[in-house]
Amino acid sequence: MSVRIHQGVVIAFVVFLSFTLTVGITQYSFGVFVTDLEGDLGWSRAEITAAVSFFALVGIFSLPAGWLLDRYGARPVMAASLTALAVSYLLRPLMTEVWQFYALNAIQFAAMPGAVIITAGRVVGEWFEASRGRAMGLTAMGANFGGIIFSSLTATLITTIGWRSSYFVYGLLFAALVPVVILVVRDRRSAVDEGGEEAGDHDPALGGATVAQALRSRPFWLVTLALVLATMTYGSVLPQVVPHLENEGVSKTSAAAALSLFALFGMCGKVSFGWMTERLPSRYVMAASIACQVTGLWVLLAAGSASWFWAAVPVFGLGFGALGALMPLLVQETFGLRAFGTIFGLINFATLGSALAGPLWVGASFEETGSYRFAFMALSVAFVVAAATVAFARPYTGPSARPTAAPATADAS
Repeated sequence: MSVRIHQGVVIAFVVFLSFTLTVGITQYSFGVFVTDLEGDLGWSRAEITAAVSFFALVGIFSLPAGWLLDRYGARPVMAASLTALAVSYLLRPLMTEVWQFYALNAIQFAAMPGAVIITAGRVVGEWFEASRGRAMGLTAMGANFGGIIFSSLTATLITTIGWRSSYFVYGLLFAALVPVVILVVRDRRSAVDEGGEEAGDHDPALGGATVAQALRSRPFWLVTLALVLATMTYGSVLPQVVPHLENEGVSKTSAAAALSLFALFGMCGKVSFGWMTERLPSRYVMAASIACQVTGLWVLLAAGSASWFWAAVPVFGLGFGALGALMPLLVQETFGLRAFGTIFGLINFATLGSALAGPLWVGASFEETGSYRFAFMALSVAFVVAAATVAFARPYTGPSARPTAAPATADAS
């Protein structure tokens, strides 16, 4: 058992590194590149922001990534996805036309589900049955750790070596992680088989609903609606934080520093909210994290360029950071691990609409009003609806469901 736990910790650390690179580079650094692309290549703010709409491909490719994960395991899915991310960034220094930027962002977002979003939930769920909340929180902290590093690092790199070389360096980092994944990552089932045991009933993935059972259940549609609205923060809020603050009169350095602090508090949010899911139903913890985002967004809007905009950082950061860890935990607690990859892939696929329309609408709203204020206020209303909806998403209790690791106090009725 000790060897099995040790192996799980090493695998979780590699997933942590994948989170660090994937989220730190693709999301936290995006806004830092905006003004340089705008000035050097002559693209408009709306054209650049439109690239974030390819985040919709995260939803489209979540379904095949989840199916491949259930069928072939985490290692090949992660390795192929990180290779695609490396190619996306290694080619960016050659960009001259905006369609090339769109194509490379399409590759980037198509690869994200297999790199972290789908695979992390399954790997952690298999290797850490009893401490799933804390393990998922600690592993997903890599996303915020990446934000701490890459938002400020990107500003420094662009100033020092230019935006083209900065993109190339990031491509090399993705490429370096691929062989590590191939050597280290294993599914628990394959590790048991390699040890000469039969997975059988010890396979934690056997518990829970099938895909068909989930689709026929009320919790599936409640969870889906809530996450469709809640995940708008990724494509419609986070990439616009630095441009918004700059537009309000905050310096680029201070705006990038605020984004780094968002990530720092987000790390705390992942662990603390993850720990809470071991004592409270995940749906209530998710609602609380979304409420923090709403509060932080309102403070950010009310402050403008005044120094107390910093007060929004811990509130929004805690709630936003927790979201990445709580999504797979919510799906695991609601439906189990039996078909986690496919079910979570279906839910992520449903985010396609908001991921496609959200950034385009935010960019158009900015062009029309010269501010992100109206868009952010409308998004905060969507988050309120998400928090209210997820609170009613009770776990699936169909006749074929088998118990998985879940909080003793969770309401499973």
